[in-house]
Amino acid sequence: AGSSGGTASGVAASFGVAGLGSDTGNSIRGPASHLALVGIRSTIGLTSRDGVIPLSFDRDIAGPMARTVEDAARIFNVVAGYDPADPYTEAGRGRKEADYTVALDVDGLRGTRLAVMRDLVNTEDADSAVVRVFEQALADLARLGAEIVDPFEFDLQEQRSRPNMGCRRFRYDMHVYLESLGENAPIHDVLEVLETGQYSDYAESSLRRYEGMPQDVHPADADPPCPDYLENEGRQAYLSALVAAMDAAQVDAVIYPTWRNPPAHLDRGDEEYRGDNSQVVAPATGMPAITVPMGFTYGSLPAGLQILARPYDELLLFRLAYAYEQGTQHRVPPEGFPAL
Repeated sequence: AGSSGGTASGVAASFGVAGLGSDTGNSIRGPASHLALVGIRSTIGLTSRDGVIPLSFDRDIAGPMARTVEDAARIFNVVAGYDPADPYTEAGRGRKEADYTVALDVDGLRGTRLAVMRDLVNTEDADSAVVRVFEQALADLARLGAEIVDPFEFDLQEQRSRPNMGCRRFRYDMHVYLESLGENAPIHDVLEVLETGQYSDYAESSLRRYEGMPQDVHPADADPPCPDYLENEGRQAYLSALVAAMDAAQVDAVIYPTWRNPPAHLDRGDEEYRGDNSQVVAPATGMPAITVPMGFTYGSLPAGLQILARPYDELLLFRLAYAYEQGTQHRVPPEGFPAL
């Protein structure tokens, strides 16, 4: 379910206590959801991406995937915070909490209001088994003390149709990354791989989209321009609209299934790979989101509950996720890989 799937598989199989992933649109939360793990994508600016090979620097996030909320919080304590090597973290300077594990309260759902993003639940392609698991999650959240606001009035499609929701910046971002390696850079331009033939067939069309585009021109200076996250009017308007809707509904967080379909079979990936909700809200708005196991479909296929909060409200995310995790205990090791 994303480019951090290998690391997530290793963590699920207890080959490591926790792992780090990178999430441009999904690749922390998707693999975590499909492997019954906890994964968190932070607010843009709270965690550094220095050293991460970029896909789209104005959306990339690095963060933990772990078997428990507590493990994820302990790793998050280390990776969050200001880093002069990542200019985006200037906006988050001073916003890091001293210790995210203080939020780990089994009664952390009591008195909270959680809004259901129905546009990410009852879609035409949603698998009924995942929807049933999600509806049970709503009942469990209410049992654990949360008030469920359902539905949450918010027009997702209107926000997603705003201009500059995505920038074509991979070649530029790779140029900046490769320059940072200095003499150790194996190449100087990502398009050099087209000359070597060292690429998968499916990647060729994506690479060739950047032919004719200069590698050293920032997207904000391109024609047409696509500004960085903080200067991007469309993305900032999306963020403001969603926070305003949350304020109007007096809710603490928004919830929906991380994926609305079960994991795809490896040999039928092209046909069955669908249902990714993680791309829709958090990457564009820059808001933080966490996924936590919410049960299984078809016997052994994990499903994840995603919780989205206001910027820099990661403490709340850990509190809500922990209370839900402890109140349901959904996570079990995969067959053949018992807990150590």
